[in-house]
Amino acid sequence: MPKEDDDPLTLAIRPPKNETPEQKVIRLQAEADALKQSQLIDLQLRAERAQLKKENEKTHKVLLLGQAESGKTTVIKNFQLSFVPNAFRQQQKSWKALVQLNLVRSILVICQALTDDLNEQDLDIDNFLSLDPSVSPNYSVKRAESLLDTSQGPKRSSYPYPGTPDSELGPIPEITNVHRALKMRLSPLYHVQTVLVEYLACQFDDPSLLAAVHQFKEETETLPDFVVRSNTSLNGFMGKSLRGRESYEGTYVRLDIQEVDAVLMACRQDMITVWKDPVVREILHRRDIRLEEGPGTFLHEINRITEADYTPSQEDVLRARLRTVGVQEYSFHLETGPDKGREWRVFDCGGARNQRHSWPFFDDCHLIFLAPISCFDQVLAEDRRVNRLEDSLQLWKAVCSSKLLQKSEIILFLNKCDILQAKLTSGIKFSDWVPNFDGQNSLDGVTKYLKGKFRAIQKAHSPVSRVFYCHLTAVTDARSTSKILSSVQELVARAQLQNVSLL
Repeated sequence: MPKEDDDPLTLAIRPPKNETPEQKVIRLQAEADALKQSQLIDLQLRAERAQLKKENEKTHKVLLLGQAESGKTTVIKNFQLSFVPNAFRQQQKSWKALVQLNLVRSILVICQALTDDLNEQDLDIDNFLSLDPSVSPNYSVKRAESLLDTSQGPKRSSYPYPGTPDSELGPIPEITNVHRALKMRLSPLYHVQTVLVEYLACQFDDPSLLAAVHQFKEETETLPDFVVRSNTSLNGFMGKSLRGRESYEGTYVRLDIQEVDAVLMACRQDMITVWKDPVVREILHRRDIRLEEGPGTFLHEINRITEADYTPSQEDVLRARLRTVGVQEYSFHLETGPDKGREWRVFDCGGARNQRHSWPFFDDCHLIFLAPISCFDQVLAEDRRVNRLEDSLQLWKAVCSSKLLQKSEIILFLNKCDILQAKLTSGIKFSDWVPNFDGQNSLDGVTKYLKGKFRAIQKAHSPVSRVFYCHLTAVTDARSTSKILSSVQELVARAQLQNVSLL
């Protein structure tokens, strides 16, 4: 055992050997002052903790989780429309440039698909619309086999399926001079795309997007997708005022946004023609480019959106694609309902695989998990070996099993039921992709099966017993989603009261 005299702490606080009475008085006074200061700091910390606890009791935190393009940002917009309607209406016009960019990108995807050599490598549509350089250009489809039992019965696939022999698909449509002329007349849209991204980058205070715009090569004719980053200021979108139209500081941006309307009007008929052309539609079908299923699709609204006096409708705002990278926090003070005046803080988390490590799991928040069930026949953009339905199930398992979230309520949204119903009605069979499914190929049959799967995962992997809350949603439908969010609001408020022992 070491001697007491050898203890480092004892040696550090021991008075000097030759200390005089005057030095001792000074030392004791300094120690008393230090102790007083330490106690004052402790009091301030306790007061701050008490204040923070009091504020948290008045604030509801909701975390939105789910894979990319599952509809999380659309839930935010629905939340604002339902509970902060005045702010939503004030910002409605601000979404015009983003809606126009969504339309222009869809048309440019079609133009990219119209190549003379249709046997070349499939168009990487997600890479065309992505900032993620890790997106693989190799297209392959993996059905939900590892999580869902596929041991029974033969494996089947829906048409069209990558790798299907040409003999089963028929002759490949040929590009004609008419299509080449259409592409040439639509080429001004590449400049429109650049102008809109520059304009939106300035509104969002994101110089990195401006740099991406200025560095891209003209011969590629592609731009990175417009995204919302965790450090991006959402000026004019969901709660803040727009900047003026002055040039962005430190850049040479020419915001000729006024020319966009004129170019879109001039290209209107060609956009309609290329979208409705049966040869083009067959080429898109053969290359598995599903523009109608993706977010931000306005190809059926070209006439209306290209009008000079176009103003986005509520439905346009809900459907507009705004991709999130990182974690974006929104703060709302409710204008309606029993929680009027209460602050809600909603966290929208980017759902791509390379962003999930940054998800902020709080022990004092509640979760809405979105699973896009219409994507049973699709793969992840960031890993084309993984089926999207399988990824949602695995992600749900990880969330349910988190011990940090064991005190949180988790609400499941089985989203995109409208697209699922359209697929099933068109003849696509769910059992072709999930061979273990033996129910009726209808919305009721498929959703009943999937609810059972998600419920079983929660029951098996949750560290505590939980109530299974599940809603069938199409979050672009404002009316039905508003009712669902009202029930979610009531559930979160009740859980908050229980946490502070008022219920």
